[in-house]
Amino acid sequence: MSSHNDHHYRYKETIDDYNGDSRDDQEAHELLKAPADFDGPTRDRYCTDVLCLFFIVLAWIIMTGLGVYAVHNGDYRHVLYPLDYQGNICGTDYNGVDMVDYPYLLYVNFYTGGVCAAECPQLAGETTDSLTDMQTLVTYGGIFQGPDAQLSEDFVQLSPHYQSMVTNTTTIDDNRNLNFQCTMETCFGSVDTNNSFDPRQSWTSPGINQGFGMAYYVGDTYPLFQRCFLTKEADDQMAAHIGDDTVSSFPWTPASSFFTESSQQFFTNLYGDLWEARWYILGFGFGASLLVSLIYMALLRIPCLLTGVVWGSIALVISLFGFVGYYAYTTATEWSQLDKPPVRSDQISYTFYVSYICMGISLVMLLFAICLRSSIQLAITCVQHGGAAINAMVMLLFVPFLQICGFLAFWIVWMWFGIHLASLGNIEMTTYPIPGSDLEVTIRVYSYDDFTEYCGWYMLFCFFWTAGFIGAFGNMIVSMAVSTWYFTIDRQVSSCTVVNSILTTSRYHLGTCAYGSLLVAIVQLTRAIITRFQKRVAQLTNQNIARCLFCFCQCCLCCVEKCLKFINKNAYVQCAIFGTPFCESGRKAFFLILRNASTVGALGMVSGGVLWIGKVVISTLTTTIAYYVMTSYMGLSLHSFAAPCLTIFILSYIVAGMFMSVFELSILTVLHCYIADQEMFDGRARYADGSLKDWIDKNSTASTEERNDRSSSVVISTYKR
Repeated sequence: MSSHNDHHYRYKETIDDYNGDSRDDQEAHELLKAPADFDGPTRDRYCTDVLCLFFIVLAWIIMTGLGVYAVHNGDYRHVLYPLDYQGNICGTDYNGVDMVDYPYLLYVNFYTGGVCAAECPQLAGETTDSLTDMQTLVTYGGIFQGPDAQLSEDFVQLSPHYQSMVTNTTTIDDNRNLNFQCTMETCFGSVDTNNSFDPRQSWTSPGINQGFGMAYYVGDTYPLFQRCFLTKEADDQMAAHIGDDTVSSFPWTPASSFFTESSQQFFTNLYGDLWEARWYILGFGFGASLLVSLIYMALLRIPCLLTGVVWGSIALVISLFGFVGYYAYTTATEWSQLDKPPVRSDQISYTFYVSYICMGISLVMLLFAICLRSSIQLAITCVQHGGAAINAMVMLLFVPFLQICGFLAFWIVWMWFGIHLASLGNIEMTTYPIPGSDLEVTIRVYSYDDFTEYCGWYMLFCFFWTAGFIGAFGNMIVSMAVSTWYFTIDRQVSSCTVVNSILTTSRYHLGTCAYGSLLVAIVQLTRAIITRFQKRVAQLTNQNIARCLFCFCQCCLCCVEKCLKFINKNAYVQCAIFGTPFCESGRKAFFLILRNASTVGALGMVSGGVLWIGKVVISTLTTTIAYYVMTSYMGLSLHSFAAPCLTIFILSYIVAGMFMSVFELSILTVLHCYIADQEMFDGRARYADGSLKDWIDKNSTASTEERNDRSSSVVISTYKR
């Protein structure tokens, strides 16, 4: 054979002159055999899957072309700046309508229709309760006030464009603009100005229409993303003026296709809390979680501390869930026993539910820890051997930083193109009639032509493919470095091996990374399209069968995606060792795992569970510290700490996952190299050290000899048939 082929693995025939039914059947049962000069990952490499590398570069070129087209023809202000009910952009001069001095959107109804204002109204010291003025209304036609209004007419400064629309109506087509002007009858429910003001009557008047009209009361607000949201106190005060029974029966208008009042209030509070705590979220979600992850990873690399750290992590997670459940239960109980609880009754119920869920999770985890204690101890040993490779090549811990930098560079460009592409839609006006009157509510909606929608799907596909490509690039680097460490007799490798792995992957195997990520991206795009259809079915029909079918398809595609990702990781290990293309690497990796399913299954799953505990510990510790810091420094400035804490937990989990993935892939590579080592050298595992060999042989479900005998017997029976 040539030197090139000598470095690629060959097979020993289990039976001479094999005449099996198919090549795949033969390949499934033949064991690996090392070339005569095998001394680790091949040095005689060539560029693999060049066509896929060409395709992903072509995809980026096309994406860039679409992005340039979108930047040239779109206007990012449509997306980043708020739009009023007519489609005018607040804070800019657009289509001849000057709104430069009015950058804030003040909402008028639950359709999200609003008008541009100079500032968000803040009523502290301006009204009797410093929260509301029920006789000052913000309307589509400007400000309208009742006889007992407490605010001055110019307190809320709206663009004069809205008033001029009403006063300058000259054509029949514009007569509908007169409907935007409130009267005592349409907005207060009374004809005579001497009638006393009744908030209930005003709330059900055609102009207010219980939040779905063309006017709304002025209340204390706060700015968020250039939009004015009612404060919780102002909203509660309006409810008190109108009457709790009336407010609690906010109607769901199907034509709105937005939110009910309760859900809109929930999202308003949610966004407000996230904005108020944004620096805490960024600081703890990224900075603190990064520090905790590095400390935890350092502890896992110390053999004498590993067992204590893992069991301590398990105990800590169980205790934290139990403590949170107990604390939530006692707090909810105290609230429920008060005559005037500080929170609403639904919040008390939610707190009880959270307590039950947390205590249930704590109990289930305790039972699992007791029942699976031997498997956990096995996983600890597995993590120890994966950590040995990281100890020898500390630079592996910086591979996630390389991936993050690459992803951020792509994401910034992709977002810039995506924002401009989203602005290519057409602004259209939609009107909804107000029941019981001749009035109607106008709002602006966005619509896209087919070309723009197809471009959007293509941009999403590029995002999936590129994100997967960056992940595959990191996986290939780790696999190549760890396999080099494994197939080095004295294990004398350094971080220079990681640098060589980066250079080798970049020179020879980017096409293989593109190939594997392409398959996953196709599945992800298919799932996204099905999700789009699911939403349409939910909005347009009530066909439970169709929804069940879509859910079934989603479950099947999710399984396919998981399987592809698992096969991809092992294919990258094969490519890292033998330098073969993706299809060949994936096929050989699949059969290798299939022949050694007991070993891979027994050791891979339990080690993954221990690493998952590590992710939970890192994110839980970070979130707990953030909670106590926010409660100490933010006090009552938030509606709830739940949204910021949940966001910090998610961000911390993502950051922890990036670092723990290095451990996970190291363990996977060590296992893959070990079973390949066994097969290539007749079950002797020439490159495995004594402790690794004894540990795997002891904890595998079947011994190597049994697997070889079983493989040979299957091949013999196949030959006889």
